[in-house]
Amino acid sequence: MTFLVLVIGLGVGLVVGLMGVGGGIVLVPALVYLLGFGQHLAQGTSVFLLLGPTGLGALQRYWKKGHVDVRAGLVCAGGFFVGGYFGSLAALRIPPRDLEMIFGVFLIGSSMLLLRRREAQPAQPGAQGAPAQEEITTKHARARWIGIFAVACGVGVMGGLLGVGGGILLVPLLILLFRFDQHRAQGTSLVSLVLPTGLLAFLNYNHVGDVSWRVGLLLIPGVFLGGILGGRLAQRLSPALLRNVFSAFLFTLGGSQVFLAWRR
Repeated sequence: MTFLVLVIGLGVGLVVGLMGVGGGIVLVPALVYLLGFGQHLAQGTSVFLLLGPTGLGALQRYWKKGHVDVRAGLVCAGGFFVGGYFGSLAALRIPPRDLEMIFGVFLIGSSMLLLRRREAQPAQPGAQGAPAQEEITTKHARARWIGIFAVACGVGVMGGLLGVGGGILLVPLLILLFRFDQHRAQGTSLVSLVLPTGLLAFLNYNHVGDVSWRVGLLLIPGVFLGGILGGRLAQRLSPALLRNVFSAFLFTLGGSQVFLAWRR
């Protein structure tokens, strides 16, 4: 079992580095179908993993390339922190079978969102992810930060509800709503993965015993190493190719989860 957990962690880390997402979207199904975890236990363990700097290895690669907006990342982290608390409270009140179906629908929806994503025009150098405009007034800048925080709160609710990092939703929303380019959106999303944004959600899951500490600790080395490798690969691969392949994977995984939950 230990070896399998380490391999799962490595695979999750690759997803973190390649796509700039939390990895919970593949970790939760892996824990359910490969280790036999219940849905709530899998989600709680996934949230536990988010407490550590699991995205640090991948973040380093994006940072060196200048693909990180630190301020936006910190704002998103704050939104995740708040939203995750309320999402986890809701999750603990939903029956496991229903939660599995919701998770499957979430994966399918995420895959379709990835397919529809259109990469925005790159920001001007030094703009830190801001739209390419001649001038942004203080009022507009403030509204933009409030918008980013509000979006992150909503994503955090979904993250706490389903035990995922939220990057799978945050990355396309940063691109579509705030004109981040693909790599900068992914790098900025990773900022929230080096901060304990899931702390409140974790406390809720842990309070009812839905966290496997042993498995969570065993996952960390693989996730860290996989994140470094994934971050290197992401800089060499076409963003469109990454989106298409990962979208197909999520659609298949989500459809399978909905079908299996429906059959129970």
